[in-house]
Amino acid sequence: MGEDVGKKTPKLPIPGKRNILITSALPYVNNVPHLGNIIGCVLSADVFARYCRLRGYNAIYICGTDEYGTSAETKAMEQNCTPKEICDK
Repeated sequence: MGEDVGKKTPKLPIPGKRNILITSALPYVNNVPHLGNIIGCVLSADVFARYCRLRGYNAIYICGTDEYGTSAETKAMEQNCTPKEICDK
């Protein structure tokens, strides 16, 4: 968090500039997380976003905007709790 102090929040689009929106999905919470989850989607998207920014592109990286999926609901029903409780574990 400390490294973000003073940084401007990028906005899309900026006319005349290369604008890139990068998204990646977090793994569902119904299974035990493993290294493949990070390598498969999150790490590659983060590296690409950093590369774009180094090139001077206006890049925004959005990740983890939806942690509630059908599999989380199913797992919650199996464990007799709410999807939020599954995600908070």
